[in-house]
Amino acid sequence: MTDKTKKFDDQEYTISIMGKHIEITKPIRDYVEEKIGKIEALSTHIIDIKVALDVQKLNHSVDIIMKFSHFKIKVHAITENLYSAIDKAFERLYTKLRKWKDRIQDHHAKGVSVTEMEVNVLDHAEHEIEEINEEIIDANNRAVDEKYALPKVVKQKRRPLKMLTIEEAVMKMELSDDNFMLYRSEEEQGLKVIYRRRDGSYGIMSPG
Repeated sequence: MTDKTKKFDDQEYTISIMGKHIEITKPIRDYVEEKIGKIEALSTHIIDIKVALDVQKLNHSVDIIMKFSHFKIKVHAITENLYSAIDKAFERLYTKLRKWKDRIQDHHAKGVSVTEMEVNVLDHAEHEIEEINEEIIDANNRAVDEKYALPKVVKQKRRPLKMLTIEEAVMKMELSDDNFMLYRSEEEQGLKVIYRRRDGSYGIMSPG
């Protein structure tokens, strides 16, 4: 993995380029950084950009996560050539930034109201969990549950919970490609969960 701090518009942000089953050579790093340079014209307040390259047989995949201001963008591309996969991933990133540029600017200018929410952090019990093997599977192929320890709450953290309109929530889902997001509704002043449906549309639930 290679990390680099870059300065743009009097602000610094971090570039991380990671390789799995591939060495990050200087030509690869230079090519990725050239692509990143074009993003600066489309976005401000960049926090960090992570680029992960992976090679599996004939498939070359690229994942990009970009954080800026109050937003996160995720894109993925896979082709049979590394450089074309890089091109495809960054083109998807550019497309998202161009598509939502005006709304992102409006959202940033409006400012975001943030509250905090308690989040429990789970961890496994201190004792190691034994590996699953034939000795702990009964005749009906059911695991012997008592052999395992349930996770426990080890700490509580506070996480920001943003106040968003429905349109802003949809925009964040489109940018991030996440499957769901918890937010506080600006229209109803209550907690909402927006989630991605299988057909690509979105549903919204109100936790009871």
